[in-house]
Parts: sequence; structure tokens; C-alpha cells
Amino acid sequence: MRIEKDNIVIRSATIDDALQLNKWWNDGRVMEYVGFPNGVGEPLEDTIKNIESRKDEYSQLCIIEIDGKAVGEINYNIKGNTAYPGWKICDANYQNKDYGPKIIMVLFEFLFTDETINSKCPVEKIAWDTLLENKRAQHVYESKLGVRKVGVKKDFWKDPTGKLRTAVDYEISREEFFDSRK
Repeated sequence: MRIEKDNIVIRSATIDDALQLNKWWNDGRVMEYVGFPNGVGEPLEDTIKNIESRKDEYSQLCIIEIDGKAVGEINYNIKGNTAYPGWKICDANYQNKDYGPKIIMVLFEFLFTDETINSKCPVEKIAWDTLLENKRAQHVYESKLGVRKVGVKKDFWKDPTGKLRTAVDYEISREEFFDSRK
């Protein structure tokens, strides 16, 4: 998978990306807002297995590049008619520069329009969550993208430090996405 829009590229991760992904995933500063303040503690071999296991159009692990530099990651799984993505701009130098909303919209457009995916499994809805304390993400979703907050899951998960975490659920339908682009 490869998507290009202006200076942004979203492409399938390869084994060559394993070292960078592993570095990001094990960095608590990068992973703090997804509930891993000390990183995930994953060995490089497990990162390689993760990349190798996500090779079909319904489950992807991707690298975000800006101006040719790897700056973050995207993943998604498609089940039924719903896509479940996640994303992170991992390089702090590229955060708070309005890349997030652009990257998310490029991903959403791909998920709703990719012929290979939609010919076999039409994506009608995209759903994701963020931790309650990730106010920056909530601001982007609600103010910049105008997506619907559909619920809150209180104390749904205990992070590795033992802290209970609450998530805010979001979704956007195919119709809402295309109506917002008019």
C-alpha cells in the first residue's frame, strides 16, 4: 500500500522499518498518549513479526513520511464494514504543525475509496478511540475534522503501570466523510 499527497507518503512498513518502529514503540515519550508511558518494551524480533503478519489489504502497518523522512506510523484493521485505524506522529519535530489532520484525512479517503478493499469489503464506517487525557487529539478530531464523539469507556484498560485508563470513542461514516468534503 502506498498513498502520496503533496509532501506526505503513507506506505506499508517493511522489515527495513523494524528498527525505527521498535525505537518509537519503546520510547515512553512517544507512547505516553497511547497508554505506555515507559514504552511497550518490545524486542526487535517481535516488531519484525508484527510487520510480517500485516501484509494483506485488511490489516496494514504503515510508515508516515513527510518530505521523505519517516516521522510516524499508521495501522488499521478492517472487520465487516468498519475500519479501525490508529496513528501517531512519533517525531516531535513534526507534531503541532497541522500534519495530523491532513494525514488522517488522506487515510480516511483511502479507506473509503480503495477499490481493492471496497470491492471485497465496502468500508461504511471508520471507528477509533483515544485516551481521555489526550486532549490535543480530541481537539483535532472534534474541531479540525468535525467527527462525532460516540462514547466514553471509563476505566476500560489498565496500563502497564497499573493506572486505569478511560477512552473516548469516535467514528465517521462514509456519508459523513464525503458530505464534509463538499
